[in-house]
Amino acid sequence: MHSAIELRNLSKKPKINDISLKILSEYYEMFLYPFIYNYHIETKDGDKDIELRFELDKFCHLLGMESIVKYSVPRNDLHNYKGQDGWDNVVNLVIDIQHLKNINKRKFKNVKAKYVYFYLIPGLIENPMAVNYDINKVEPETNIECEILFYSNVKDDNAIIHLVIEKSNEGYYFPRTFFVEKVSKREDDIYIKRQEEIGVEVKSRVIMQGKNN
Repeated sequence: MHSAIELRNLSKKPKINDISLKILSEYYEMFLYPFIYNYHIETKDGDKDIELRFELDKFCHLLGMESIVKYSVPRNDLHNYKGQDGWDNVVNLVIDIQHLKNINKRKFKNVKAKYVYFYLIPGLIENPMAVNYDINKVEPETNIECEILFYSNVKDDNAIIHLVIEKSNEGYYFPRTFFVEKVSKREDDIYIKRQEEIGVEVKSRVIMQGKNN
């Protein structure tokens, strides 16, 4: 695979050897980063409008890069795998998938699904299902915590993709975590089966001022 455009046009998930961190970063910069998504949320406690933004410094966390290397590189080097430094290292080809595998192959395998299903995020946020997430309702216990969880079934695959969104100090929402559960039914997904289903309507998608499509 040679481009983010090819990735966007896929009808089924790619093989891990057919993608690269560079292509995923270009995909993120082209199809997610430029836009502000506005949603109307309906819960049993009332309605609200929220704004979702994808910033460059959130890219590495969505792919679990820090979790791969956390106990395998010096603590002082962790900044190279997260935030803006991590983004810059991916864009400048300092870090690629093979680099992450070389550091901790087992940990990479644990999060590999994030990489092969990453191309589905634009479709998820354009037509999400959502729950009002309560960490205390998840069994067994988890460290995934948020206010709202977007999710979607993967067509022709026994998987459900999830996007954890959280409110920033500035008031808009941002993507905190992306993950995949290899189940096909809502009742088999521990992160959503006991949660309050909420209504979510996409009101608009606009280009953020100062960003190019």
